[in-house]
Amino acid sequence: MTRPGLTVLVAARDEEDRIGATVTALAAAFPDAEIVVADDGSRDRTATAAEQAGARVIRLPRRGKGQALTLAERELETGSGPLLLCDADLRGDLRPLAAEGADVAIAVFRARAGGGFGIAKRAARVLIELRCGRSLREPLSGQRHLSGRARGTVFGEPGAGEDG
Repeated sequence: MTRPGLTVLVAARDEEDRIGATVTALAAAFPDAEIVVADDGSRDRTATAAEQAGARVIRLPRRGKGQALTLAERELETGSGPLLLCDADLRGDLRPLAAEGADVAIAVFRARAGGGFGIAKRAARVLIELRCGRSLREPLSGQRHLSGRARGTVFGEPGAGEDG
């Protein structure tokens, strides 16, 4: 079940071939949500493809995923409602994540896809456990749902500005 005022914020860079299908799938899954794409300095037609699929696009200079999401979130007028963050190459259904009811819900993939040794994830897992006393199976997933309260904590209260 979609929570009222849900905003879906998609991180994208050079995802022209995938973003249209992602936006379409998100709009079908969350018909009442605003779908926004944070275009992190794409060199291809990612922004155009996202707009053609029905998303609002916030074009940004390349800053990296975290900065792109933060800058885009600050431009939204819907700053106090729940926020679903996801990647442009999304595969799968995020409705259960949004329906979880927790302040923060993080998607866990069924099977690991990708390389690396998992050093960053292990470090994140340890730091979160030390700081919060919670052990997370998937601390760095790009698919996250934040309640309005958690969104205010993570991104700052709407209208608070840089110093707020």
